[in-house]
Amino acid sequence: MKGLLIDWLTLRIPLDDNLSPALFSRVREAKLSIHCCNVDGEIVWQKQTLDFDALRSDTVGLCWQVQGDGIRYYLVIGGSPASIEHGINVFGDLDIRKSASLLIGVAQKALSSILPSIDSWQCRRIDITGNYLLPDAMSVKHALRMLMNTDAARRKASSSKKGGDTVIWQANSDLSKGKAYHKGPQLAYLCRKKHVSITVEQLEMSDRILRLEHTRGARWFRREEAAGRRWQDLTPEALVALYCDFFGKLLSGSVEIKDMNRDYIIERLIADVGLTEGMSNSVFTTLRNIREDGFDVVKSFMPKATFYRHMKYLRAIGITDGDMNIAKIIPLRPVKIILAQPVASWAEIRRAA
Repeated sequence: MKGLLIDWLTLRIPLDDNLSPALFSRVREAKLSIHCCNVDGEIVWQKQTLDFDALRSDTVGLCWQVQGDGIRYYLVIGGSPASIEHGINVFGDLDIRKSASLLIGVAQKALSSILPSIDSWQCRRIDITGNYLLPDAMSVKHALRMLMNTDAARRKASSSKKGGDTVIWQANSDLSKGKAYHKGPQLAYLCRKKHVSITVEQLEMSDRILRLEHTRGARWFRREEAAGRRWQDLTPEALVALYCDFFGKLLSGSVEIKDMNRDYIIERLIADVGLTEGMSNSVFTTLRNIREDGFDVVKSFMPKATFYRHMKYLRAIGITDGDMNIAKIIPLRPVKIILAQPVASWAEIRRAA
């Protein structure tokens, strides 16, 4: 599938006779720290932590650490191949051998040592990511609210931000998990921190990108090894299949973002909140009055308990204070997120403008 990319790889190799004594001596004191270096191998930061898996795919640079499993020690490296190759992790490819070679190359610079080729390494995490172009930033926010309602019993969606900027499925799984988020605010944050260099035009385009990220973790790779399958043999087609297997069950091919009109809101209040049609109409009337007269005016002439009850129902279906603000009422055009149609480049986004 054109447009998907490997957004993170975590690799590890035993610290044994395959590695030089000089390298072992250099890294043995680092087992309680994560070190992050740039593409030239220069240390950018280091911190005391054991949780390598908690590193985000937007971490800039290559990270390395020494880990032990009670039997032996491993050198662990991880990073975004797209970020290492292009300086920013928006677009990339699905060539796993090329991606791994990029990480190992930077690790060699950071450790001033020749490391074994990719066939000697184990893989413990891969993030497969797709970018979906929507009409505007508001459409992305609305899509995330819709995705909050796609979870099944074993795929509980959650968001750590009240604004709905991130939706996470199976967050603590070391087998398989997923995430959806708004790419624009994330890139804007990295720009403010001076972690990435991006043009104003690219930043504006990224504000229309909904990003779907699928992770296969350590337990999945251990199962593959036990079955005699090698991560080095994962083809782009195999990675696409993993991605579609996860998100296809959530999206069923596509998620339609509908206009937030009367019929749609009434439908959601009945289906998601369990209100009667009459009560749903009353709640919609409150929303319409807020849009026409303003929040404070409507609050002043309604019974307090009724007003806050209606607010609770509206927020339960994803209506935010911003959606109620008279100055921000922008009709959302119907659009579909089609799993098989991610965008693959900045040029493609420009052509779609």
